[in-house]
Amino acid sequence: MHSVRSLLPHRAATLKQADHRSWPRRHRTALLVSAGVVLALAVAVLGAVGWVGSERTIHPAPAVEDHTLSEYPFAGVTEEVTFTSLDGTPLAGWFVPGQPGAPGVVLLHGFGRSRAELLPHAAYLNAAGYHVLLFDFRGRGQSGGSGTTMGAREPLDVRGAVAYLQSRPGVDAHRIAVQGVSLGASSGILAMAADPAIAAIVAESPFTTLRETVDRAFEHFIDLPSFPFAPLTVFIVEQRVNADADAIRPIDAIATIGQRPVFIIQDQADTEMPVRAGERLYAAAPGPKELWLVPDAGHADARKLFPDEYANRVLAFYREHFE
Repeated sequence: MHSVRSLLPHRAATLKQADHRSWPRRHRTALLVSAGVVLALAVAVLGAVGWVGSERTIHPAPAVEDHTLSEYPFAGVTEEVTFTSLDGTPLAGWFVPGQPGAPGVVLLHGFGRSRAELLPHAAYLNAAGYHVLLFDFRGRGQSGGSGTTMGAREPLDVRGAVAYLQSRPGVDAHRIAVQGVSLGASSGILAMAADPAIAAIVAESPFTTLRETVDRAFEHFIDLPSFPFAPLTVFIVEQRVNADADAIRPIDAIATIGQRPVFIIQDQADTEMPVRAGERLYAAAPGPKELWLVPDAGHADARKLFPDEYANRVLAFYREHFE
């Protein structure tokens, strides 16, 4: 029979072995809990950034425009008009009448802006005799709609505007052009691919694909890497507006417009839409086309820097193809 003293070393060794087994298990559990907390925080941060990015995309802050209608000589003859997008969204605009039988131009404002952005363009177009329609895209200005869709449904607004302009007495329904900047230009290209009633387009600073544009926005304006934030933001926007970002590709749309003329204006100091974007769109257009690379101009700023040359080039384009 073993003595109590002889059993003590064995008992101590057993306890020591148990401690060696239990401490690593507790340590692993703590590490797993910590990793789970870190992962949950990372997911929360990603989700928060993606949600904020989507909110700024869908509901950009109202812009303070540089111009008001009252500044222009055509204010007295301009009509406040309403019409609908192809999906029934109510849209508000201004119709500026031109010469009887003249072509019509629909002006398309940029992201986060309103119809007033393009009043300077309406001035030289109307002075040349053209009928002009300016309107607020859905979710902007006085138009209806729950928010901006980054080119998913704005083309429906463009087509509704074109149909309205065609219905106006005195407008040559066979000579309707669309002219826009930034998101407006991109939406015009997408609309033109779907609507044969659009006879020509002038597009300043359009994007090639939505995904490329969102990637650049994170890198240049939010100071965050495009991955993983840009894809997550796009995904959230897709869910919120029920759209497919991969379908918003003006670079593909412009290749399907046939022989209708295109005028691409690309600002060379544009950090939002690089010069390569304009060059690619120009190369993809299959019919009559022009490309103006504007030196020193930032995003959609060509007219501000070169107002006379801008007007002369645009009017020369319309005269060549409409008269």
